[in-house]
Amino acid sequence: MRQHAWLDFHRGFWLLVTGDTHAGNRKWADRDLALSDLSVEGWVIDGPYGKQPTIKHDANRHFYGYGLMRTIH
Repeated sequence: MRQHAWLDFHRGFWLLVTGDTHAGNRKWADRDLALSDLSVEGWVIDGPYGKQPTIKHDANRHFYGYGLMRTIH
């Protein structure tokens, strides 16, 4: 069975967004650490997508992140 998720950059943090309401919220301040942790957990990382926010960018209005997929048994 495949599981899909999204790693979203929002307000200075990287948030793991899944369809599993029981998974809890996971967030990282460091992108490389987030990608490393998720890779070790078996996630296949695709992206990045969107435009990376700039200093003058409104952090509430962006689309930037990574698509994730993994096979679970």
